[in-house]
Amino acid sequence: MDPKVKSKISSIIQEISVITRELEDISNGINHEFKGIGSNYSSASLRETAQNYRNISNELRKI
Repeated sequence: MDPKVKSKISSIIQEISVITRELEDISNGINHEFKGIGSNYSSASLRETAQNYRNISNELRKI
């Protein structure tokens, strides 16, 4: 694989990792700061999105 392409993919994977951690931090913050059905739904949605990003990152690592 072209080194430039490999470098770009690695950069994308790193950025996805940052986004995933931020989504998980926000989800945890919502769980601790807010109470109610809406907060549970929002937190779960953010965790699901973080998992989707993790899956994308895993697929990119296979390239």
